[in-house]
Amino acid sequence: MTVPLVFVIPVRHPASVKDWTAVQFCLAQTLASVAAQTVSTWQCVVVANAGSDLPVMPLNARVVWVNLPLPEMPDRNREQERFYDAVRRDKGLRIHAGLEGVGEDAFVMVVDFDDFVHRRLAEFVAAELGAPGWTIDRGYVWGGGSWCFEKPGFHMLCGTSHIIRRALLGRFLTEDGRPDMMAIKRRLGSHVFIHDDLATQGQPLGSLPFAGAVYRVGNPQSTSGNGNLARLMTPRTDLISHPRRFARNVLRYRRVSHALRRDFTLPFDPW
Repeated sequence: MTVPLVFVIPVRHPASVKDWTAVQFCLAQTLASVAAQTVSTWQCVVVANAGSDLPVMPLNARVVWVNLPLPEMPDRNREQERFYDAVRRDKGLRIHAGLEGVGEDAFVMVVDFDDFVHRRLAEFVAAELGAPGWTIDRGYVWGGGSWCFEKPGFHMLCGTSHIIRRALLGRFLTEDGRPDMMAIKRRLGSHVFIHDDLATQGQPLGSLPFAGAVYRVGNPQSTSGNGNLARLMTPRTDLISHPRRFARNVLRYRRVSHALRRDFTLPFDPW
């Protein structure tokens, strides 16, 4: 029987991070968030390089081991396009490996190894099996502590932001059986194209009717390299150059309530 929802978590090459213990710590917290689903109709696939030291997998989760090489990462500041192309290639190939054996009717959600998901996602998907999928356009940005930021347009910021029927993702092999890297990088390695691409194909994604994920910032082991929450969401430069936007964004801060911690399994000690 096809499991309605499959979470796929790509984990970076261990030699590409300075602190593997921090990766393990974040991944364990992300897995706890996934495993807190209110129903059991889900699976989780963690994709990691063979030999990587991983936390204990919860029930319904398994590891797909890959032998992908250490990606060559250009300097982000000097060669930004080449940097992101390398990120998309590596991430896309890991997700591609995680999709093997996933049924065409299953829904797939890519989850970055340090993010959090709402506990009712599997429950919601199980009740909406006829849909093509959903975009998470409302979510939270959190760097630990007692405040978070409610982000509209969440799917353009965070990779943990789409739930898509597997069949709609397409095939990723060329006619001679090799990986179609252009498709892999665009459909799997990036989160910024898929919403519009599917709409163009006549399969528009719905909008998830609740905030579906939390984007963790401040993790130095993330390829995004994002830092302090306030510096990212309400930079001081906006106070002078875009005062109205600054004021709107200040109003988007939310207390991390007990209900929010429960819904996303947010830890009290995020690091």
